[in-house]
Amino acid sequence: MKIQLFRYFFLLSVLLMAACTPQKNLVYFQGELPSLKADSNSLVRIYPGDILSISVFTINNEAYPYLAGGMEKPVSDNRSPYEKGYVLDDKGNVKLPLIGAVNLTGMTIASATSVIEDKFKAYISDPIVTLKKLNFKITVLGEVNRPGTYQVMNEKATLLEALGLAGDLSTFGDRKSIRIIRTENNTTKDLMVDLTSAKSLSTEVYFLHPDDVIYISPVRRRAFQNISPAVTVFTSILTTAVVVVTFIITTNKN
Repeated sequence: MKIQLFRYFFLLSVLLMAACTPQKNLVYFQGELPSLKADSNSLVRIYPGDILSISVFTINNEAYPYLAGGMEKPVSDNRSPYEKGYVLDDKGNVKLPLIGAVNLTGMTIASATSVIEDKFKAYISDPIVTLKKLNFKITVLGEVNRPGTYQVMNEKATLLEALGLAGDLSTFGDRKSIRIIRTENNTTKDLMVDLTSAKSLSTEVYFLHPDDVIYISPVRRRAFQNISPAVTVFTSILTTAVVVVTFIITTNKN
């Protein structure tokens, strides 16, 4: 009987220890952080299918009212990016008033702005062009507190900002297995990141690209933690019963 009780408590102890996560698996960026500076590979680029907001301002806006709405105070606009912007065709061309089709494939926001400005100079004195990418969004899935798709409101987004938007990893998120799926210009990359190691961070994974999907895998103890309340109650009752039986046996022997 004592051997059986010992085995029971030993098994219970092993299960409880398995449910615990070592601190080293929870602490982010252990070690010395590398230099993470934006480079040409981390800049947002334009590809076919992108949606762009393009506005052209001139000294004489009245002469070209169809180019831009001027500098009036912005009003609320609930239209989708598809309705508000210019969509690049399958060759990466965008058609604009006066200058016609312009190919922007592979260009950064800054270089595309310069190209459009140069083309408008043939028709307008000192044109000012503002260009924004409207379809910059990221998706965070898996073991985070707020999974979903998030719109990026500027030209740069980092992995840490994405995880912050998603409410950080949940208790069951595997911080050593962060997967980034990146599809760009018909090419897909599968990148892995270990958040517990500073050495795992690089410019390629730190700076996100439009339409990146970030997936956080669950830890192995997830299955153990998913034990239903009924099973937990049963375990408590069984533990109490074992203690009572042990007490009765010990009392009868005395």
